[in-house]
Amino acid sequence: MSQSIWIRTKVGRHTFEILNLDHPEVEAAVRREIESGVDVYYDRRWDLTQEFCDFLALQPQWVTGRSVLILGAGIGMETLLIGRLCKKLYVNDLAPVALDLCARQLRKNGIHNFELLPGRYEALRFPALDIVVGCNVVYNPETARAMREFMTLCPHPILLMNDTMPHFQRLVKTAQRRTRTVLSQEGQRCVLFQ
Repeated sequence: MSQSIWIRTKVGRHTFEILNLDHPEVEAAVRREIESGVDVYYDRRWDLTQEFCDFLALQPQWVTGRSVLILGAGIGMETLLIGRLCKKLYVNDLAPVALDLCARQLRKNGIHNFELLPGRYEALRFPALDIVVGCNVVYNPETARAMREFMTLCPHPILLMNDTMPHFQRLVKTAQRRTRTVLSQEGQRCVLFQ
């Protein structure tokens, strides 16, 4: 029996079809990209992504009716919830295959109000935005440096959900922006950089 490429899941009151990351077709595409030298770190749907989706499902006002940029989205379960709620969705990632899979997943769920923005987030040109969001995008010295640079260039509020790794904690303490913690749980924080 072949395993399905799609899995049904719920986030809050929303039901989505998400890609099965263990499906041979998806795994092969990801493997080819990594082997080609694309410097990416693919998630396997981290628990933190689910926590971020749950947070946004309970507090949809962060994204409802707004133009939203998601940094480092990967295949991105959060893109589905935000895409369903927002006015316009911009999806960023360094990995072209991740963006292709993300777009496929968005379209499968009837979400068409999106635009893909490939590349490093510190090198992006800014579309008309209301808010920038990211989930677990600061996890090592390189991503912390990129986020600092992004913050100096970005005029918009940035909402980041991250594990409380040392690089993220240092970013919060040294950011040249006002910060406000909007959710804090053991091992993770959601911080608004204003």
